[in-house]
Amino acid sequence: MLLELLRVKVQELIVTESVESYPGSIGLPQEIIDAAGLKKFELVHVNNKTNGSRILTYVVPSKDRGLVTVNGAASKHFNAGDHIHVLSFAYVKRKEADTHVPRIVYTDEQNFVKEVKDYIF
Repeated sequence: MLLELLRVKVQELIVTESVESYPGSIGLPQEIIDAAGLKKFELVHVNNKTNGSRILTYVVPSKDRGLVTVNGAASKHFNAGDHIHVLSFAYVKRKEADTHVPRIVYTDEQNFVKEVKDYIF
């Protein structure tokens, strides 16, 4: 049996752009993608701390350091200045679930990586 567990959480990003005229996705700085271990086009959950909206989309690199863009239809639920969390999940074998440790990427107010931790209770 497989369990779906949190693999990575990027904590508290600030949306810098919300653009409807794009096919869809979330643009993240390459620095964050690398720190989180995300892959281009990977499925992610995006939770809007500001207004409670939640979406599923995929990751693409943004054009500039610190630039976080929510694109396409999702832009109707996200505005520049909104605080968001980006989460990725993975399927883990039940016997490995007890030792599974998600990675948490903390960012500053410019969307730069501040700290990366493997989360342990």
